[in-house]
Amino acid sequence: MDIVLIGSGNTATVLGRKSLAAGHRILQVYSRSENHATRLAGSLNAKAVTSVSSIEKNADLLVIALQDEAVADFVQALGVTRSLLTHTAGALSIHEVRNDGDRYGVLYPLQSLRKEIEILPVLTLLVDGNSPSTRDQLTDFASGIAETVIQADDDTRLKYHLAATLVNNFTNHLFAVAESFCEKENISFAVLQPLMEETVLRLQHISPRAAQTGPAFRNDLRTLDKHRRLIKNDPAVSRLYEMFTKEIHKSAPAIRFKP
Repeated sequence: MDIVLIGSGNTATVLGRKSLAAGHRILQVYSRSENHATRLAGSLNAKAVTSVSSIEKNADLLVIALQDEAVADFVQALGVTRSLLTHTAGALSIHEVRNDGDRYGVLYPLQSLRKEIEILPVLTLLVDGNSPSTRDQLTDFASGIAETVIQADDDTRLKYHLAATLVNNFTNHLFAVAESFCEKENISFAVLQPLMEETVLRLQHISPRAAQTGPAFRNDLRTLDKHRRLIKNDPAVSRLYEMFTKEIHKSAPAIRFKP
């Protein structure tokens, strides 16, 4: 397929590299930043464009990889096109890319993407189209660049997006809080890396509920009290600690102690 990428950030870069590796041709990379467009276009053997009026409107596929709030304005500015229009957002309706053309859809990567990584990640794409034929066309394309492809309508995609926020964005915030704590207490955050990796790897074999451990789960009041004294002067950590302790304790089976 002949593809035009709208955007030059993480999503556009990874999808562009995946598409090129699968034998597709990247015609253009559009960005308002000439430097960004030129850099990505150069790596994809494509042409850099910075004007909406210069975008090729007869390409097979136009992938809009912009911030969510910018998609509708871009589609309006683009005008009539023969290309199959797609956006890459998890929380936007498919109809955000509805234009005067009769084909539009979604290619949402359910993955944390970084444009600077050398080894491309395992990719899951959630796909939708405004008609069965468009949906099938996008599914075929996605199957060539992603390891897993799921057809998902707006409601399903939004649910996956929220679940991804919980397991990725929220978890990463906890990592950042832990890193700050380690820095304040002059201990090594890097020492926790094997533990973090093992926690995720374990979930390939058992449910997170079955893997849960820790003082809150065990109702270890003595350890909980020691932790609270240690973080009493850190309101941010204390708030998170109390919230998660309460939720984990509620999820734990009843523990009976012998007298």
